[in-house]
Amino acid sequence: MALSSSYLLITTILVILIFVSFSNAQPTSSSRPQGVVLPVTKDASTLQYVTYMKQRTPLVSESLVINLSGEFQWVDCENGYVSSSNRTLSCSGKECPWISGASCGRPPRPPGFQPCRGFVYLSNQGVFASDVVSVPSFINGSKTGPDVAVKEFVFGCGSTSLLQGLAKGVKGIAGFGPFQVSVPSQFSLALRIPRVFSMCLPSSTEASSKGAIFIGGGPYKMRPGIDLSTSLSYTPFYTSLVGPNFTSGYYIQVKSINIGGKKVPVVSDNTTFDSLGFMKLTSISTLIPYTVLPSSVYKPFISIFIEKAKAMNIASVAPVAPFGACFNSRNIFITHTGGLVPEINFVLHAEKVAWRISGSNSMVKVSDTVSCLGFVDGGEFANLVIGGHQLEDNLLEFNLAKKRLGFTSTLPRQTACSLFMLGEKFLAAT
Repeated sequence: MALSSSYLLITTILVILIFVSFSNAQPTSSSRPQGVVLPVTKDASTLQYVTYMKQRTPLVSESLVINLSGEFQWVDCENGYVSSSNRTLSCSGKECPWISGASCGRPPRPPGFQPCRGFVYLSNQGVFASDVVSVPSFINGSKTGPDVAVKEFVFGCGSTSLLQGLAKGVKGIAGFGPFQVSVPSQFSLALRIPRVFSMCLPSSTEASSKGAIFIGGGPYKMRPGIDLSTSLSYTPFYTSLVGPNFTSGYYIQVKSINIGGKKVPVVSDNTTFDSLGFMKLTSISTLIPYTVLPSSVYKPFISIFIEKAKAMNIASVAPVAPFGACFNSRNIFITHTGGLVPEINFVLHAEKVAWRISGSNSMVKVSDTVSCLGFVDGGEFANLVIGGHQLEDNLLEFNLAKKRLGFTSTLPRQTACSLFMLGEKFLAAT
């Protein structure tokens, strides 16, 4: 009897140990974060958007310029990058083939370790590595939770000279493009969260005004109790463009543009339109501050805007570079969506789907008495590029799995990208 009791006790203990071990090795969906969230600020000097995350061992907070079409994250490894968990990637490892710009060349002789090298930024060579990255988790669409870490986050190691032209104090660039090693793709894979990320860029350069990037999907709850995931319109996006130069990023179809209900006339030729009647090569950029239009579109665009503004008793003044149309601010009535000026609509893949651009996203204040239309002439062969000013205070959701862009246009009344209910910890993050 004693032997039987002892055998039963030992068997029970073994079963419990095996169960506990299996549970620890297989994290459940409830133990994983809904997603992660990154703060965003706007640099006053360069008009670039900057995000923040912790990297290395021990962790150090790093500021990074956001590049919506960037393939990966790169940081300055030349000046003070010290980490006990930093690991140079090998050409023979699984990660090197994920990077389109990586090139290993000939195998070393005698056989040995060969680092994964490639273009880190523009035409500058560097090595690729992995290290620990830590960011706040995102709970129920409304607040930050405990920090979560990715232990083998792939990034490029650049030199200090590559920081020239970037916002003061940043350590590199965070790429959010449609690539296997982009920031959202790596977090989605490592944390097993949906391949969806959203950004809400701030319109103010004040340090206390922070927008947010969410990785993992919504809801997106904002003061005073609005869930922006219920306000999204959707359009397909495309991730590659084949032409004289192959490029990747996020491209949408723009069928036409109208201002105050009047359609902008453009020449329907092979330069401006594709075979389906859509304007060619419409991309979205966080590095270009204002929307760029080809000359054939820009000239009638500003002409109609001036015409419609005049009908609203808004007087034109001499243009201020780089803008082609400017106005007397004292004639512009201020509303909850910015100045009351003619509304601009980019009609997308279907006539009923339009990206609406109100005064806060169309006008740029250049002095106390002058505001300009925040669109620029890119020249005869320019592509249509929707720039940063038109993205601000507009939630954009990029669903990488469905290749679908959700957008709110100008945010609803009494809201702004700085009004997410994410807590003091998030607001203090730098």
